[in-house]
Amino acid sequence: MKHRQILWINVITLSLAILGFISGQINDLNTVAIGLAAPVMFLGGAWFAVSFGGIPKNLLTLAMTITFWIFSAFSIALSLMITTLIFVTPWHFWPALIIIYIGTVFACIQYDTTDGLKVGLDEAQLRHSRAALLFYEKQGINPEEGS
Repeated sequence: MKHRQILWINVITLSLAILGFISGQINDLNTVAIGLAAPVMFLGGAWFAVSFGGIPKNLLTLAMTITFWIFSAFSIALSLMITTLIFVTPWHFWPALIIIYIGTVFACIQYDTTDGLKVGLDEAQLRHSRAALLFYEKQGINPEEGS
């Protein structure tokens, strides 16, 4: 659901941007492409830094909202940057740019979906580690000694 909404936001945003590019309202597309590089790198890094494994289950709704907006901003900036590059480069580069874009979007969606499977993982590992340590102590085993 989250990714579908973001893709629709991208379609609407790109449609408006392409209309602006075609109408010639933006004079220097190179500056636009360079200006979009910083948000793409910053937002991409921020989005990939958030891992659901370290987020407690009670904060899941908040985490989903945050990652929705970060990923939305990242994907819009990336889409605008690729579209701008398509407008300023010869058509020979377009297949490579399109493959890079599609590969990046699919990889991001797969990463986000897979990361969502790790919700509460750190909490579960911590609980199991504590239980294992208690078991070892009851058995007279000191795990820090190695034997």
